[in-house]
Amino acid sequence: MGVSGSGKSTLGRALGAALHAPFLDGDNYHTPEARERMHAGYGLTDADRAPWLARLRAELDAQGRVVLACSALKRTYRDALRAPGTRFLYLDVPEALLAARLRQRPGHYAGADLLPSQLATLEAPQPGEHDVLTLPVTPATTPTDLLARALTALKVT
Repeated sequence: MGVSGSGKSTLGRALGAALHAPFLDGDNYHTPEARERMHAGYGLTDADRAPWLARLRAELDAQGRVVLACSALKRTYRDALRAPGTRFLYLDVPEALLAARLRQRPGHYAGADLLPSQLATLEAPQPGEHDVLTLPVTPATTPTDLLARALTALKVT
């Protein structure tokens, strides 16, 4: 979980491969209208996100063990995705690094213009969210490093 440009999809694909679990990218479950809105730099509202979260929850229920890349920016969104055994990895990335990554990501509907609304919506993990593990990301963090840290945090060997 995390804002656009945090590395959710990159880590998710690697985790899925390492865990021999299907990888689902939450981006693929947005409607064309939601993608157009985000491409224009407008964040989604709670009402916009509700059916998307319901689609993701249904996929999680249907799939069994799965790795999902999803922003899950608010606790209420994480609550909608929670089920017994669910764990979240929060990719905590500095704003300047996020902006730089988004500027280098041509063709994706979630560009740098969307970052301010994502950061405004973000609710970092709160006390009591024991199923959320925070992984700080710096400019020096490589995908390989992040995967190793994720597997360690998840206690997977």
